[in-house]
Amino acid sequence: MILATFISIAGSLPFAFLNSNPSIRWLVYPLAGLQGVGIAILLNTGTSLISDVIGKDSQSAAFVYGIYSLLDKFANGFLLYILVAEYSTDENALKWIMSMVPICAAGGTVIFTWLGMTLYSD
Repeated sequence: MILATFISIAGSLPFAFLNSNPSIRWLVYPLAGLQGVGIAILLNTGTSLISDVIGKDSQSAAFVYGIYSLLDKFANGFLLYILVAEYSTDENALKWIMSMVPICAAGGTVIFTWLGMTLYSD
């Protein structure tokens, strides 16, 4: 998870400093790929942690995964709706959003995983 966080930060942070200079605009493509790899690893790690929480309790597994999926979609949908509605015409704000939202999400993932391991692990 720490490696995925560093990959996400390495792919996301440079977005804040890219400008419209044609000589460096091509960097968006490898950075987006790097950002996507880090986020995909974080998502898979989070899903595997949910399966660790469920354990052998097959009675509630579908409910837990369903709630996880529903809350994930609602959270992402609301966040995108608010950000696009407020900042769709401000390119500087969008640049910082593209950079900082994945970094904050990765940091939150690490913090909540650490809390879960500290408070609830056997």
